[in-house]
Amino acid sequence: MQAVSALADMAHMLLHVEGVDPLSMPRYLELNLRVPLDGGNDIRHAAGTAVEQISKRVREVREHEKALRPGAVYCYFAGSSHAEGCRPTEPRHVFDGYSSTGRPQFADFVTLAIDRKDPQIDGLLAGEEIILTRVTMGRVLRTQQLAEFGGNSPVFKILGQVDAGLFRVLGAAGRCAFSFQLLRGATLEGRVRLRLHPVGAVDPMELADPALMQICSRFQRHLDVEAMRLQGQQQSGAVDEEAFVLPLLQEFARQLQSRTRHAGRRTQHGLERAEEGQRPTSRAYPDAGEASDDAILWDLDQSTVVVAGPKGRVHVFTPQGKHVTSVMMPGQAIDRRRHTGRWRLAEPEERGEFRIHIKRLIAAGENTTREDSVTASPPTPSASPSAPSA
Repeated sequence: MQAVSALADMAHMLLHVEGVDPLSMPRYLELNLRVPLDGGNDIRHAAGTAVEQISKRVREVREHEKALRPGAVYCYFAGSSHAEGCRPTEPRHVFDGYSSTGRPQFADFVTLAIDRKDPQIDGLLAGEEIILTRVTMGRVLRTQQLAEFGGNSPVFKILGQVDAGLFRVLGAAGRCAFSFQLLRGATLEGRVRLRLHPVGAVDPMELADPALMQICSRFQRHLDVEAMRLQGQQQSGAVDEEAFVLPLLQEFARQLQSRTRHAGRRTQHGLERAEEGQRPTSRAYPDAGEASDDAILWDLDQSTVVVAGPKGRVHVFTPQGKHVTSVMMPGQAIDRRRHTGRWRLAEPEERGEFRIHIKRLIAAGENTTREDSVTASPPTPSASPSAPSA
């Protein structure tokens, strides 16, 4: 018992040193341990072997987690998902495979739909409320990728993806598309792990239809079950992983299309009311003024201040206290952004300056939200609906 307890303490320290996400901490680690009976250097060697086994598993999962930056694709050339060019810069861009050197390539979703003569493209270009989807297998996305640039990556493998669009975005005139990737990795116990990873220029939490995120959550839970089934089949013999996940991706694409048909029946007034319900803007400055230290966060991607308010309210400000946007966000989504490194606790100086700006704006009566400003601006003639440009 003392020996096992000591190994567990060592494993916890290594997990902490390697910066493994607390949500990914395992319940146990499997070791191939040789116990020498004559002591001396043999014991020292056996101990070193145990440490190396634990360290190897921890590093593998750490690299897997590091590769999954929200909205971005891992660049094998740079060895990071934070390098330039890892995330699409345009809302309609989707992941279009790797180059020979392992760099991500992106393309306009509508242009791709036109090129492949999607049967519903005319309706989309005419402004209809429809969602187009396309399932692409991982081997197609890796066609050009050379082995020395991640073609046989031990970190994770893209088994396939569903390109989908165009989605309405809260408070924005344009629409967006996503590449919903299905990745195969491994848990710290070495078991198969299947993960849904959205890639896009827009945060999925900014979508006008909250049910789309519910579809993604349900699909991830389904993947957790399917990962165990895949593990069992692999233990029984060779399995074509991409053939295994193809029906899963097809069903996910069908759910996205089905949900959008329901959303498409909603009137414009209904959409506006739904957007208002998703944006708790009236509480932006009160929540900011009452926020505790651990509720004031810093968005590393956007260089903005994020205030996590009560009851799922999340407000985004510039460092000077100007309101950017407000959304409703479940606690798990907030925790995920913190654990993936996109959001961190604001530094004391950042918090102090932000609070000073908030107090000054409130005192001066300039604590208007972005939506308040839009509402107060003079009305403009309504323009006729236009189709998305190809």
